[in-house]
Amino acid sequence: MYTFKTYKNGLRLVHNYDNTNRAVSVRFCTLVGGKDEDESNRGIAHLAEHMFFKGTEKRSSLDIIKEFDRLGVSNNAFTSQDMTVFYATGLADMTESIFDILSDCFFHSQYPQNELENEKQVVCSELKMYLDDNRDLMYTNGTGLAMQGTPYEYSLGGTIESVSKLTQEDLKKFHDKFYQPNRLVISVSGNIELDKIEELVEKYVLKECTTDNLTPILYKFDGEKFPTPIRKRFLFTQRDTEQSYVFIGYNRLPNSSDDIMKCFTMLNALGGPMSSRLFIKVREEKGLVYSINSYYSKQMLGPVGVTFMCDHDKLKETFETIKKTFDDIKKNGFTEDELEICKNIAKTNLVLSGLTPSSKASQGATSIIYRDEIFDIDKQIERIDAITVQDLKAMFEEYFDNKYLTVSLIAKENAFDPIEILYK
Repeated sequence: MYTFKTYKNGLRLVHNYDNTNRAVSVRFCTLVGGKDEDESNRGIAHLAEHMFFKGTEKRSSLDIIKEFDRLGVSNNAFTSQDMTVFYATGLADMTESIFDILSDCFFHSQYPQNELENEKQVVCSELKMYLDDNRDLMYTNGTGLAMQGTPYEYSLGGTIESVSKLTQEDLKKFHDKFYQPNRLVISVSGNIELDKIEELVEKYVLKECTTDNLTPILYKFDGEKFPTPIRKRFLFTQRDTEQSYVFIGYNRLPNSSDDIMKCFTMLNALGGPMSSRLFIKVREEKGLVYSINSYYSKQMLGPVGVTFMCDHDKLKETFETIKKTFDDIKKNGFTEDELEICKNIAKTNLVLSGLTPSSKASQGATSIIYRDEIFDIDKQIERIDAITVQDLKAMFEEYFDNKYLTVSLIAKENAFDPIEILYK
């Protein structure tokens, strides 16, 4: 059971009490990410995340590391296009110490120069690692192509050139602008009651930030801000690869949409489990690929689509098989059997994804951030149960409309235009 509170300065608190577990997980989610950058600071959100635990006014980087380790607390962070998340999980009696350290880092990170130069090298090494990975590059190129004209067009993390130019002053200005209480969602799950968490918020968070009335930042899809793009774009990247790497992108799916559960269920029926339509048609019946999957982007706004890898000489036949499968779905839709399978998989995944304090804290935060609602697993299961085969067909027709089509291909050579196959 989740509870939710908004403070007058815009800070939001999500709490899930679970007395069946001895641990507590705390998440500080600040609503800033890659989409909030511009040409002057590409990669700064990710770099700021890397620098979060690198020292405050009263703690050095080594102090923070040792303090977490001494408490037996597991901590980490990640950056997405929409948010930067700092989290820590430990025994329940370590919760106050977790709040102390996370709050200190959130409000008082100093971005020390010696740490900054080292960490920029680490981040650049990470970027090179992703560039070397054809699968990662496939997703980066594909989503960037599909999201052209929006803030989501740019690669998360920036480039080696843009990161190398960032300074301590850039980080401090970025921090002052975006690390504000009305962008902060704190989510806590585990064996600690709400009144204690509220005391910790008062002691370690509210005293460090403004008490002025601020409106919480909400993520809502704005069709005027993100107009329908002109599509039928094809991007070919030549690399000496053993297989062709393919991203087929279609319409953008708002994470705040009421249709999101219907669309996710449709995507599972299309390219999810081994009984999904594309897996049967492309792999099982023809042996063209090892795996083929439907795709959606876990951010406020991102494309749906299909990804696969196959031998170069099988590429055209794979596109033709996908086209034939899509045409059949547009004509006949999905079956009741496919719907039943995907409903049960969705409900199982929903339950399994909330077994630990960390995953429950994530569920609570994500529901507030993207859908502005308190997470309720019973309500989610009701939504899944209400989905019909007519819903799946409607979702496919809306989100796999050819007018949104983009294709990104990484291969040794390009012998044909896949747009012509898929669009005809």
